[in-house]
Amino acid sequence: MLGVVEDAEDMLQDTYLKWSELNPEEITHPKAFLVKMITNLSINQLNSTRKKREDYVGLWLPEPLMKEKVVDSFKSIDLYHSLSIGMMVLLEKLTPPERAVFLLKEVFSYDYAEIADIISKSEDNCRKIFSRAKKNLGGQEKRFQLDMKVHENMLHQFLNAVNKGNMEGLIGLLREDIQLLADNGGKAFEIGGKSLIDKPVKGQNNVSEFIKDVTEKMSDSVPDLTQQIIYVNGLPSVVSCSDNKPICLMSLEIEDEKIANIYMHTNLEKFWNAKLDSLEEYLNKIQTKK
Repeated sequence: MLGVVEDAEDMLQDTYLKWSELNPEEITHPKAFLVKMITNLSINQLNSTRKKREDYVGLWLPEPLMKEKVVDSFKSIDLYHSLSIGMMVLLEKLTPPERAVFLLKEVFSYDYAEIADIISKSEDNCRKIFSRAKKNLGGQEKRFQLDMKVHENMLHQFLNAVNKGNMEGLIGLLREDIQLLADNGGKAFEIGGKSLIDKPVKGQNNVSEFIKDVTEKMSDSVPDLTQQIIYVNGLPSVVSCSDNKPICLMSLEIEDEKIANIYMHTNLEKFWNAKLDSLEEYLNKIQTKK
């Protein structure tokens, strides 16, 4: 709902505090009461942070959601497409009420009567809000029915092509209309004197050239460069580290066995907010398991 881990934790804490002040015996349906409370707190939070996101320098991406448990197989990840980075980015097109109604209806399967009670609007109004949300998404949400095996295979092909400098192989993995979006929070993040972009890179040739350029500069100028696969938003992603400290997180979105979008996080503050402050320890665990 919020796309920011710290905000989500705050809403959870606020809900708990409000609940602790009540007499549970006076609440007929505790689950419904709690859902109503946290949904409306989240709507209010989104409304209050909207200006901040509009003023954000460069592209804004939701914070990465990282699974703390290290797993040995892609297939053991429980994938919920509603938490994929692509879906989270897509949800940014919606207003707070549209986002709430869409998630309650599509992800949690609430009916309109229940949603109407949760957000204190009429059923007809909720139907209109849901219809508006679907229209704003333009049917794109259907893309995010993800196949873990396909994603695993594409990720390895992508890494092989990038690390071997195989431009022809890399271009062959990309959709013609691919986009690369990088979130650096307006910080002066540079690789070998090259600042990362603040607008989408579009098209096979442009994206492949950008990745090639960044990869070469990282290899030449970043000390003790290493890459690891970690699980972000339920899917394997690649984190690049310098001296075991994260500098870039890259996630792929796959559509029809082609890479449709690439998302790059280089805003280190989002790593910390997303509880990646222990990433060094996490990476050490991976090395130990290997």
